[in-house]
Amino acid sequence: MTGIIQEMRRVVASVVGDDQKASDVVYALITNFGGERLTMPANDYDKRNQEIKDLHDSGATVEQLARRYRLSPKTIYRILG
Repeated sequence: MTGIIQEMRRVVASVVGDDQKASDVVYALITNFGGERLTMPANDYDKRNQEIKDLHDSGATVEQLARRYRLSPKTIYRILG
């Protein structure tokens, strides 16, 4: 196995708790997506956006949220809908 495949297997095993299942998942990914260029998001934006909405509902201001999440107030307003 190459370095990235070993790392993928390690990460998956830490989630599923089983080395064989992890290998099966990694090889299924390779079979389905091997050779393609994929970009993985750096953040879980849905979770972050829900946190922003919850904090705003609890009284946090747009300016406070913008500073906390290092976003512009315009982006915070867009997330809040």
